[in-house]
Amino acid sequence: MWLVEFYYKKIKKTEIPYYAKYSFFKILSKPLKKILIHLITPYCPFNNIRVVLYKLAGFKIGKKVFIGMKCYLDDMEPQLITIEDNVIISFQVCLVTHGRNQGHTPITIKEKAYIGCRTTILSGKKGIEIGSNSVIGACSLINKNIPIGEVWAGVPAKKIRGET
Repeated sequence: MWLVEFYYKKIKKTEIPYYAKYSFFKILSKPLKKILIHLITPYCPFNNIRVVLYKLAGFKIGKKVFIGMKCYLDDMEPQLITIEDNVIISFQVCLVTHGRNQGHTPITIKEKAYIGCRTTILSGKKGIEIGSNSVIGACSLINKNIPIGEVWAGVPAKKIRGET
């Protein structure tokens, strides 16, 4: 992409954006990856196929995981989302690993966690970890770490109950 680098260095005289260093193959593959992650995978009616497609896109997903339909898994850096074994992620859950002025930070969902439908998990500046055996109520906003075995719900989420 020497042409883009030349444009920014010599003509525009500004800092070269990160995408100017992408290979031609990477530039062509990005739209295809977006189509796979956002248009095909979330609407697949079979969970096993849905999980395999998410794994092919680069997400780290364990065994016996259920991911509901119409979920949004942030595709900017799929390797930052880790879902361990026996996790249940319900319908229309949103996992976001980046935001304005924060960079890209990880989201880790530990084993046997349950995420209720239409929950949004924002990784923030340090990342988020959902503890094992924890339960997140439906329509919650998670913006901090959830300890092991606790029940949280609300916008923003608050602790409802201790060890389950």
